[in-house]
Amino acid sequence: MIRKAMILSPLLLLSLTACAADTDTPDAATPTTPATASASATPSAGTPATTRASGQQDELRQAVVAYSDAFLDAKPTVAYNLFSARCKQRITLSEFTGMLTAAKQMYGKALPIKSFDAQISGDLTRVTYTYDVPALNQTKEPWVREDGTWKQDDC
Repeated sequence: MIRKAMILSPLLLLSLTACAADTDTPDAATPTTPATASASATPSAGTPATTRASGQQDELRQAVVAYSDAFLDAKPTVAYNLFSARCKQRITLSEFTGMLTAAKQMYGKALPIKSFDAQISGDLTRVTYTYDVPALNQTKEPWVREDGTWKQDDC
């Protein structure tokens, strides 16, 4: 989603003012209805593979939906907190805010995710998810688990 926004935002930012209100709150990141999903995971010793995969899948899906909602609803602080440490080093909150403002102008609001698939391998995963708006579809978007929490790593 970031790469698409980086391409589109310079065009859209020309029409934006330099003013951006920080009206986002963690409550605003309440996920939309989750889509169906599938995943593969590496089980740990003593934990049944299906239970572990299901738990990882649920946590990842919740993070993806929260990030997507915050991104499309222009909640920069919420979405930025779901960014990996690596991405935070590459993109400032100010730059990110501009991208989200442009995305909100283009798409209006958060959209429900229609399909979701993740290939989990330890603390790394590639996630493919789709919307009713094909321009927003993500294919093999990288995510990483940092300190037990899934973070978006596409920067």
